[in-house]
Amino acid sequence: MSGEPTHEGEAASGISRRQLIKRGVAGAFALSSAGWLNGLADSAHAAVEAATPTRGGTMTVGMITGGAAETLNPGLAISSVDTLRCHQLYDTLFQVAPDIKTLLPRLATSAEHNAKATLWTFHLRDGVLWHDGKPFTADDLVWNFKSWGSTNNYNHALFAGTVDFKGVRKRDRLTVEVPLLKPVAQFPTVFAFQEPFIIQNGATNATLRKHPVGTGPFMFETFVPGKQSVFKRNPHYWENNGKPYVDTVVINSSFSDENARLNALLGRQIDVSSWIPPAIAATQRSSNQLKLLTSHSSNPYCILMRVDKGAFADVRVRQALKLIADRSALVKQALAGFGVPANDLCGAGCAYYLDLPVPKQDIAKAKSLLKAAGQENLSFTLPTSNAVAGFVEGATVFAQQCAAAGVKVSVNQVPASTYYTSAGGFLTRPICMDNGTSNPSLTLLYQSWYTRDAPYNETWWGHQKGGAAVEKLIDEAIAATDPGKAADLWREVQLQQAHQGGTISYANADYIDACAPNVNGLKTTPVGNLNFGRLLDGWIA
Repeated sequence: MSGEPTHEGEAASGISRRQLIKRGVAGAFALSSAGWLNGLADSAHAAVEAATPTRGGTMTVGMITGGAAETLNPGLAISSVDTLRCHQLYDTLFQVAPDIKTLLPRLATSAEHNAKATLWTFHLRDGVLWHDGKPFTADDLVWNFKSWGSTNNYNHALFAGTVDFKGVRKRDRLTVEVPLLKPVAQFPTVFAFQEPFIIQNGATNATLRKHPVGTGPFMFETFVPGKQSVFKRNPHYWENNGKPYVDTVVINSSFSDENARLNALLGRQIDVSSWIPPAIAATQRSSNQLKLLTSHSSNPYCILMRVDKGAFADVRVRQALKLIADRSALVKQALAGFGVPANDLCGAGCAYYLDLPVPKQDIAKAKSLLKAAGQENLSFTLPTSNAVAGFVEGATVFAQQCAAAGVKVSVNQVPASTYYTSAGGFLTRPICMDNGTSNPSLTLLYQSWYTRDAPYNETWWGHQKGGAAVEKLIDEAIAATDPGKAADLWREVQLQQAHQGGTISYANADYIDACAPNVNGLKTTPVGNLNFGRLLDGWIA
């Protein structure tokens, strides 16, 4: 209905899988971590930048096209280019700092919970203006929760089964109370993901299509899906530090080929190129024609096995395949060295992460486990796709490694257009490849991937025999407000996942961006490409 904040798109399935892959409280909510990412951020080939930014000019960003489906509606954003646009127009409540330990205030300045973490109170930033001059208030946040309550909104899955949507209320002009259906001790971390972006009170599909109004650093000017969008500088941006520096941002989304996009950057038709594939980046390691911006991250590249039925339901088979994987070789050959070997546990760097050693390849033990399981002649088809850079290469290398253990793997390349759809077998395949992102908390990760009703539970974790106990343990960990108790529970959760789970997380892949030599201020960090798409930090010499 036109008067309600509903959104077009996939219905009850909730948040788009493509959105998730392209996308951690009071004051600065510090998330304890073992320092996994200390020293990992780096910027290759970055020239020494002048101390004083230059104002003005136009920054043109080249992105691989999302075609006619591209949108400015954050409730429908399904591709990396959609997400990048939304970062220019809108803001989030919180943001994770590059250390993946600290929750930074954005439109919300703080949040606190009651004793059981079943009621959260959000305090909003004063003095923020929407692009049309209206003040940002509690009414806007209440409207967003109403929007997220719709199953047609891609962000619905982040909150379904957790938020009591009908009970969300404005307490005063800058305070909102959010009751939960179950306790969640790290609830604000959900809002520090690359989504959900905050829209204006009263915004609908029609208004977001025609003339979106946000609180972000740039304001809408024009948009042609699959071609180009133009945004102009917001002179009243609330960060109040002189940013953004450029007058205009142009996002050119007409590119369908990575080589063409690279040539456009080298030829100065564009100034910035984001989400660079490792194979392309490898060709530019020694180039002085561009700045290659890279950062190690906790972005997991995975092979996922269903634990509830079929050959992979036998934990010995899953353990054998984990031992077959030579993770260092996968990073070197499938990701051109842009990454680090991983230990099968996603969520590196966030609070309570269990930093287990990276498993070593052990073909003899793998063969023994397969024989004990009656699967010494195991064969299967591994679906993969060029939907994500490095997937096809990773599947090919892993198949070669499996052959050394007598396991026959047939690699099936599924078109990118169908890989993440039901037609392509998404969520029903016995085994597949996928990746994630830098998660701000184990809470968000497990609610998204590893609970029974998680929207992306590709391993069907919790559906195996004894799954009710697994689910109960995860719920207890998510609910724990005492740090000591939470650490103990999350340790047990992750030990189960490492020893029994269906995830072979073989690499934490780098985030890779590139820009022209005269572009300064942009950074790629462990939390995401261009540090959550912060084009406002960039300037042109």
